[in-house]
Amino acid sequence: MEEDKYLHRAVRLLWAALVLAAIWAGLRWVLPWLAPFLAAAVLAWLLEPVVGRLVRGCRLPRRWAAALCVLAAAGAAGAAAALLIWRLWYELTLLVGKLPAMVTELDGWMEAAETWMYRLFVALPAELREPVRQAVEQAAGGLLALPVRAGETLAGWAMGLLAGLPSAGLFLFTALLAAYFLLAGRPGLAAAARQLPPVWQSRIRRWRQAASGAAGSWLRTQGLLLLLTFGELSAGLLVLRVEPAVVLAGLISLVDALPIFGSGVVLLPWSLVALVTGQIPLGLGLAVLYGVITLVRGTVEPKLLGRRVGLPPLAALMSMYVGFQIFGVAGMILTPVLAMMGWQIWMDRDGGQKKQEGRPQSRPKDHS
Repeated sequence: MEEDKYLHRAVRLLWAALVLAAIWAGLRWVLPWLAPFLAAAVLAWLLEPVVGRLVRGCRLPRRWAAALCVLAAAGAAGAAAALLIWRLWYELTLLVGKLPAMVTELDGWMEAAETWMYRLFVALPAELREPVRQAVEQAAGGLLALPVRAGETLAGWAMGLLAGLPSAGLFLFTALLAAYFLLAGRPGLAAAARQLPPVWQSRIRRWRQAASGAAGSWLRTQGLLLLLTFGELSAGLLVLRVEPAVVLAGLISLVDALPIFGSGVVLLPWSLVALVTGQIPLGLGLAVLYGVITLVRGTVEPKLLGRRVGLPPLAALMSMYVGFQIFGVAGMILTPVLAMMGWQIWMDRDGGQKKQEGRPQSRPKDHS
């Protein structure tokens, strides 16, 4: 009996290892090929209510309603991207214009640091002066090389962005075209799905309900919270006269969207540094901005999310680490979302099993 229990556990561990290996292989090789079609599926899922209303209310043919919605979504996304690029260019231009003043201020800091280090050398014992001098020279060399490395990194990013424009254009065109095909051919796809075996239909229906219900609402909530946080940060940084406001707001919003992290990871240390360096209005303003974001998020998130179950902290941390190892920074956002969907499907599966177990079994009829 004891041996059967250990054998059962070993089989379960083996199945878990196989599932994890399959997920890793899918994320590593299959997902990049299917990425535009997954984006198309999400876009079609978002546009389907509008397409349905146009078909039922305006009596439009489904293919015309699908084309109109996809073109409208592409136009809105293009306008938003153009506005964002213009704002980023404006703020980067302001930042470049402030570089001479920043270099001058950095020179003043270097002189103050040099004076402080000279006093430290005088106060140190003779046997410690040489190791400390070497350490300071290495640190100074790294700081002086930092602008060069930053310039090289920015130039590499710019070249990578330009080189990736054709691939990005192909990705967007494929996603939009696939979304149109999904929307226009939805009745045919539904009819084809009804030809599957009943067991497969039941599983697909249950997984679709779990993904679109629990994980789908979670994704919508996080998207709305991301936009809300971005707007609050942009407005707050513009009021505090921090440049570039939109760039910083976007970066902090992405950090806030990551599981476990939040906007306080950036805003609170920034506020503390500002207070210590004598920038009292900026420090207090950043602290107030963090308080407003936390208050709004704590008020809005429960109403939007309802009683949906979130991803456990340990699973969120593991998914972020694995995603970073596989896909880099983008994986820190993508993998937790996929893990969240899997978790919601698993929780829905357990709930379904409990409901099945709780139902009274019907007695067989007595034909005697």
